[in-house]
Amino acid sequence: TVGDEPSGRSSFPHGGGIMRQVCILVEGQTEEAVVKTLLIDAAKARDIYLIPIIVRTSLTPAGVSRGGGSWKHYDRQLNDLLSQSHWDLVGLIIDYYGYPSGAPGFELPEAPGDQRQQQIVAALKEHYPDPRFHPLVVLHEIESLVLSAIRAGGGRGLLSEKTIEHLIRAIDDAGGPEKINNGEKTSPSKRLLALEPEYGKTSTGISILREVGLAAVLDRCPVFAAWWRTLLSR
Repeated sequence: TVGDEPSGRSSFPHGGGIMRQVCILVEGQTEEAVVKTLLIDAAKARDIYLIPIIVRTSLTPAGVSRGGGSWKHYDRQLNDLLSQSHWDLVGLIIDYYGYPSGAPGFELPEAPGDQRQQQIVAALKEHYPDPRFHPLVVLHEIESLVLSAIRAGGGRGLLSEKTIEHLIRAIDDAGGPEKINNGEKTSPSKRLLALEPEYGKTSTGISILREVGLAAVLDRCPVFAAWWRTLLSR
């Protein structure tokens, strides 16, 4: 089992009620930081105890190596989490860009717009039919949320004005931060690093998200917002 999760389904008293327990399996430290920065407090306000869990990839002499890796690691851990009855929901946050081979829906052909992303989500739900499973395949990677925060006015003082202007033009040309596409040079993180080589995913990016807050991100990332609002309502 995954360590340090609470036991006993829905056992957390809060404000006279009972807090639902929700875990979200995430790719790595960036996604973990996004959950902690943007989502945990918002979930708590809705009586949800939310915990991000980084996927375990391998055990080494120095300890646990975490993050990313092949789908077998996700599969093992998702099955483990879904076998634990105390979780009210088991979420997943994984990028569309670099979606791992062997994962449900990976073999689907390219489709226009976000159709393939929707088909992959459907394939994930079919593969893990537990109604508590709530996956998000991020368009196109988690840094799209940072782009939305930049479009909302964040990042000044952390990024150059030239970078901000360039990114805002790219976002507007694409039709939104979630439309910034996948590729070695065109994915959100690659664009940020090309413009700002000192950009840190868990430092600069998280600081920008913290600056603007969740509402500004939800306003500009409809796919992410739909996943989050459904998670709150289930």
